[in-house]
Amino acid sequence: MGGFLLGRLTCILTFITNYPAPHRAIAIHVIASRYLCKNNAMKRLTFFFLIITSVLYGQPTSYGNFKVSEQEIIYQKIVPLDSITPAKLEAYYKSLPYVSNLKLNEGTVEFEVNDLVVDYKKFQFTQVGTPSIIQTGKYSGSVEVGVKDGKYRISFHSIQLTGDIGYKKITVKDNLTSYACKNNGTVLAPDWCRPNMLGLLDQAFTDKLQYQEPKKKKMNDDW
Repeated sequence: MGGFLLGRLTCILTFITNYPAPHRAIAIHVIASRYLCKNNAMKRLTFFFLIITSVLYGQPTSYGNFKVSEQEIIYQKIVPLDSITPAKLEAYYKSLPYVSNLKLNEGTVEFEVNDLVVDYKKFQFTQVGTPSIIQTGKYSGSVEVGVKDGKYRISFHSIQLTGDIGYKKITVKDNLTSYACKNNGTVLAPDWCRPNMLGLLDQAFTDKLQYQEPKKKKMNDDW
């Protein structure tokens, strides 16, 4: 009986782990309802399922405004702003030195971002407390900003980086997914899910990509 239960558990584990990360919880509940309540022998696996569930839930697919989408890490943020228009976004992003190849489509602005750097001191981080890949990293990729119903959404994808990651120097642009994700890009790497890693990168991307209203010029009172 012990060998049978172990074999059944192995099959169940294989079945669950083959599911994409966002759907694993559903798979667990379906299997539990079908098997765990059928007989006393299978009920003994309940304890093991509790452990397995905690492990599977511990594999994050999002952190702040970062998430895994189609085996790629992307940054995506929705910003409410009643007065926003595609024309305003176009004018703003055209003024940024790290933006190129800007295109205005119906309700959407698309452009490339080149070599964004993280000003970690601006966000109250120390040099000692900031990993080298954040200090030295330069981040590039494609951005799409869509406007809808008094809000806009920033989607930063195909993110690449160069910099010193500690165990090697990345001199040629490489995919961020290769470093910040694991399991073939289905979950985020735990060592990146920290305030001074993706948390700090999140703040930097928001600071660089979020629309800023132009400052109003002061009227000249000298007349």
